[in-house]
Amino acid sequence: MSFFSRLRRRKRTRDVGRYVPPRTKTVAPIERVVEEGVMIALSSVRMAVKNNLIVNALRNDERYDVDKLTESARQHVLTLAAENDQTASRLERARGFRKPGPDDDEEHRRRPQVHRMLAESLRERADDDEAMRSIIERARTDAWEDIGREVRTRIGPPGFVPDEDDVYQRMRKSRVKRLVDVDLAQLEREQKKRAKESS
Repeated sequence: MSFFSRLRRRKRTRDVGRYVPPRTKTVAPIERVVEEGVMIALSSVRMAVKNNLIVNALRNDERYDVDKLTESARQHVLTLAAENDQTASRLERARGFRKPGPDDDEEHRRRPQVHRMLAESLRERADDDEAMRSIIERARTDAWEDIGREVRTRIGPPGFVPDEDDVYQRMRKSRVKRLVDVDLAQLEREQKKRAKESS
């Protein structure tokens, strides 16, 4: 028997293991998917309100108006609900033009329903005054933390040594002016940029 014959025989009898079927993908309950979608949507609304608070306070010197902010947040939520309705309609129309394929899993098939349920949940939150007030309060807290962090960074860098009282009083006016003209103006620009990127 030649060397090549022995080599071919070994290849034929080589153990390649036992077939193990792939695990069945577990699909999360639709209620949980919708609830997570609501949380993400409300988080984006809170971020938009926070950015508006910072920009309007720095640029327009606007006072904190909880009623105005609540109505703004409500409109944001209703806009997101309408977008989810539109997405559900688009998916339903696309499905109407073709038959379900073998690769269409349950998660894909139920997407229109998820968007419909998400839209309905968002409209319910928009009608909930307590939920809207919670968004405003959290946005206000986040805005203060952002401004406070920026101020602390600007006035107290690592290694900062406070001035003597007489030097501090002499320099106080120019430092406050710099904080308003330079540092807070930069924070305003950054907030506008973030708002534009998140929209």
